[in-house]
Amino acid sequence: MSYASDRNTGSDTMSQINITPLIDVLLTVLVIFMIAAPLLTDRIVLPLGGSIEPVSKVEPLVLGVSIRDSGELVFQGQSSSRGAFDQGLRVAAASGLPVQLEIRPEAHSSYENLANVLAIAQNNGIRNLRVMAVPAE
Repeated sequence: MSYASDRNTGSDTMSQINITPLIDVLLTVLVIFMIAAPLLTDRIVLPLGGSIEPVSKVEPLVLGVSIRDSGELVFQGQSSSRGAFDQGLRVAAASGLPVQLEIRPEAHSSYENLANVLAIAQNNGIRNLRVMAVPAE
């Protein structure tokens, strides 16, 4: 029962390791470390619901602005231009009280008008914003 005599001694058999799966695993680990390493070195601050800042007992000054379908702004119940709206927010922000801006765009007003109002609020340092839906009539 000798199997050695059945072998063909003239054939050159190759006994090599297939390294393709090894390279795939190493590249995958490399990509994972390329993504994970910057996360470990840079600190990412995530707000987790609880406020670190002390809650102020001062009621915010609530200002309202409506954006009409035509693009017209109604600030505090009066029709105003973008410059007058900017000036009104600047005066309110300078008062020292926290300011809350309630924005009420009408149903068919353009997003560009809303973006302009948000940009004006940001330029004046107002961060407490509330965008409210106006029910269609």
